[in-house]
Amino acid sequence: MTRRLEHIPLFGILVRMYRRRLTPRGQYLLWLVVATALVGLDTRRTQVYLLFAVAAGLFIVATVFAMRPRPRAQLECRLPERATALQPVAVHARVTNTRQRLFGDLQITFPTPEGSAAAFHPSAVLLETDRAGPHETSTELHIPKRGRYVLPGPVLRWTDPLRLATSRAQSLPEHTLLVYPRYYTMSEFLVPVGRRYQPGGIPLSSSTGDAIEFVGTRDYREGDPVKNIHWRSWARRGKPVVKEYQEEYFCRIAIILDTFLSKKPSPAELATFESAISVVASVADYFSRSEYIVDILAAGPDIYEVSAGRSLAYLDNILDVLACLEPCYEPPFATIGPHLFDKLAQITTVVAVLQDWDAPREEFLRRVCAQGTAVRGIIVHEGETSRPWHHVGAELGELSTLTPADVEQLLAAEGYRA
Repeated sequence: MTRRLEHIPLFGILVRMYRRRLTPRGQYLLWLVVATALVGLDTRRTQVYLLFAVAAGLFIVATVFAMRPRPRAQLECRLPERATALQPVAVHARVTNTRQRLFGDLQITFPTPEGSAAAFHPSAVLLETDRAGPHETSTELHIPKRGRYVLPGPVLRWTDPLRLATSRAQSLPEHTLLVYPRYYTMSEFLVPVGRRYQPGGIPLSSSTGDAIEFVGTRDYREGDPVKNIHWRSWARRGKPVVKEYQEEYFCRIAIILDTFLSKKPSPAELATFESAISVVASVADYFSRSEYIVDILAAGPDIYEVSAGRSLAYLDNILDVLACLEPCYEPPFATIGPHLFDKLAQITTVVAVLQDWDAPREEFLRRVCAQGTAVRGIIVHEGETSRPWHHVGAELGELSTLTPADVEQLLAAEGYRA
């Protein structure tokens, strides 16, 4: 009801002024003024009007102070660019007053978008201005869910001497924050590995792992990169000569996430989806510390791709995608196009994190195995799966199951990382 009334221009202005221009103490005083005004209407039977007069007088004086211009002070506050769900983040602010002290103190407010799960504790901090020099304060940002958040910038205002109302504001620009899913550190994660030829060789990926070998020189051919020219041989022979390298065969792993949810998912299904994302993040964290090339492929209406490992990208690149990943409401495994299988043609091992086991998922993994790719499957599901999976374990590779409760225990036991 209140949100509907906020669409009325005048009422919306009053609500915003109440929330932004009054401190909690001032809000209490306003309700005291209203209550005493109603109770003290009959001045012949009660003297509550005297209390009303005092409260209203204080409120009027605070309102006069609130008409002052915005503070001429330098506000500095560095909000985080990335955070992890359920892990508090310390936020520090610094205010340098560029003018002589006025009556009243300064208040820094840390607003959050309406309806957002993000919250600052405390959301408003008062700074006493009776001493010279910069003033510093801190608060904590709490966000229970992963995702992309656009946070309004911190707001600086003057307060009246009684700290009832605030002046017009000086504010910083809004800030975008990515909140990562929780994940735990794996000490060991065994997968079947192999080696497969990668077009372009290891130079396209990084310089770690299998070393690239210089095998000799040859005459320059049109299209050869200039960086491969062997200048000494060119000077000796009088014609262009390029260095020749051995092409690379190495292990490349793809982590495929099942993002399918029903159109009206239950809380249990949503919990399973978030647990599956935590498992993918944990597996990606393990491989990011190895020498494998790792690709993240989220199966849904769009194929999200990000590569990591061997210094090609940092783990943050993977977590950026997982932070903003949305569920798919149409069964993806029955409609996956050839693009994904073209990508898998260069993959030696697939780690598939599934939310259930049924015929389309089984058929998908069979098609992956038919390309000569090894499979390691993790089924994150509560209770019995839609179809028994134990009988296909030997055919499709190693399969295992986790419940959302198991994932929560792993997060609690080993601690999730930021």
